[in-house]
Amino acid sequence: MKTGLSLSKESLYTALGIGIFTFFYGLLSGSLEFWMAPVAFITSAFYAGYGSKKNTSINVSLSFGMGIIWGLIAYNLFQIPNMNMLLWTSSVFGTMAFIAIILQGTILPFTRIPAWLLGWGTFMEISLNKTITNWPLFVIELAACMLLGVYFLDFGSDLFKKMMYAWFPNKHSKSKSAPVNNKQNSEI
Repeated sequence: MKTGLSLSKESLYTALGIGIFTFFYGLLSGSLEFWMAPVAFITSAFYAGYGSKKNTSINVSLSFGMGIIWGLIAYNLFQIPNMNMLLWTSSVFGTMAFIAIILQGTILPFTRIPAWLLGWGTFMEISLNKTITNWPLFVIELAACMLLGVYFLDFGSDLFKKMMYAWFPNKHSKSKSAPVNNKQNSEI
């Protein structure tokens, strides 16, 4: 009778990779004083949930960039005085979401709407709840944290997992390809 926890190699290597790269990301973001470092976890989780296809990373990254641009536009539209804020913000969000989908379906087919909206939403969540004093630095740091989520956390942990499989290959794959003993076949 087997008791205790059973953890697959896949789960172990994934957990180790994510843990190690999250540790190093914490050191990096703390050293650089990235106050919005958790954004990398948002984009990393999104990208992993998106399927982590390496050939889509550029499209997703450009879409995060479009989300930041969309955030800058929306934020500036929200600064227009004497507007009914509920009606105005709802109109801005609805119109801009409509335009984003139209643009993605026509002249920007390389973008991915979920990543675009995630970038836009993340921008709005931060900018509407915290006073931004240095806008260029804010935009650069936000973009850097978004990209670090994909290219450092996701790609790094995937690279770690591949290295672990190369160093410690599955034993089952070798036994499946081994020839079967004839004596065993005759007993069956």
